[in-house]
Amino acid sequence: MNDHLRQLLNLIFGSTMWLCSSLNLFFEGARSPADMSDANDSLLVPMGIAFAIWFPIFCLCLAYAVVQALPKNKEREIFREAGSWSAAGFGGVCLWGIINAFAPMQPFDWAQWGTAIIFVPTMLCLVKAMLILTRGAEPLSQFERLGTSGLSLIAGWCSIAVFLNWTPQVVAALTAAGLGVQAANIIMLLPALMWAAFIIIKSRHNRIYAFPIIWGLAFVVVARLTETPSYMLVGGAAAVGAGLLIAITLGKWGARAKT
Repeated sequence: MNDHLRQLLNLIFGSTMWLCSSLNLFFEGARSPADMSDANDSLLVPMGIAFAIWFPIFCLCLAYAVVQALPKNKEREIFREAGSWSAAGFGGVCLWGIINAFAPMQPFDWAQWGTAIIFVPTMLCLVKAMLILTRGAEPLSQFERLGTSGLSLIAGWCSIAVFLNWTPQVVAALTAAGLGVQAANIIMLLPALMWAAFIIIKSRHNRIYAFPIIWGLAFVVVARLTETPSYMLVGGAAAVGAGLLIAITLGKWGARAKT
């Protein structure tokens, strides 16, 4: 991709993700992300406060967009390698917000299916950009690392959210086959944990990437154990999963500390 175009697309999409997720403020009848979350009856939906993490994500992704757009970074190889992926990922988040806001939910749930489908390539693009920046972080200044930390945050949150978007469809199929609702949700949680663990290891135990995943799981635990009715099995599974991811994330750091 042309350097100027790459920088421009990251600036445009990085700065409009917030806008596309807030279309309900500007258009009557448009749904907010909270509306979509409320419509999702999955037991893996965390307590509402967990979604406050989008505020630092949006701010730090905008910082990344600005950092990569600086003239000195126009031809830097690390931003060239990551830039196309991050622009595609940011664009996917913008598209997710538009589909969420305006796609019809009746008679066919285009909103649920559309957001679920678009989130898969969006998450993969963001993870790819994060991995490139993680592996090549050594030449970056502290300021540049702060800017690029937004990609780790959004890649982490989307890594868990992509499974959440597919949970209603998968759980509906499993329960229709006779499986209990808690068992169906736990089965959906397992691949999410496996994917998160795989990328944490692949990203050299990137703690910024791991944080939003563990954050989301923690609020799943709170929601399932405190809300009525409570679902102890799902809450317990989310707690065990969060603990395992913490152990995986800190494992390499602990090994270094001993040497």
